[in-house]
Amino acid sequence: MADTQVQDYVAQMAAAQQQVLDALTDLERSDMRFKTEQWRWNTVRRVLLRFGDHVREHTTQLIEAREAAGAAQTMPQRILAQAMEAYGYWMGAMVGLCDEDLDKSPAPGEWTPRQVLEHVISSQISYLETIRNAQETREVVEKD
Repeated sequence: MADTQVQDYVAQMAAAQQQVLDALTDLERSDMRFKTEQWRWNTVRRVLLRFGDHVREHTTQLIEAREAAGAAQTMPQRILAQAMEAYGYWMGAMVGLCDEDLDKSPAPGEWTPRQVLEHVISSQISYLETIRNAQETREVVEKD
């Protein structure tokens, strides 16, 4: 992704998401019934639901605009986009996770959250290195 303006928008969205997480991770269930000044989304719960709904709504717009402009994603870009969806799901699982919970195993012999996180992070780096190496050797496989 070499386009600076596009990178700026990605960075702005990541910063906005971090701001939301920092501010709302410790929201109490009882807070969800608080009245808001919004007539359409009149409770904190309804506004909270808008975070995901609004992004999904406008993501479809973005995809349509790209396709109409002849800038549809390539297959590798679609695969990476699906990986980003999984990343979002993973990040969602991190919401509210405390340091004190990192070493708690759900059952004897099962991985702790720390082990899962370290494994996923190291695997991501390993996968990237594997692809970079393949790009250097440029050896084609007949059937994938």
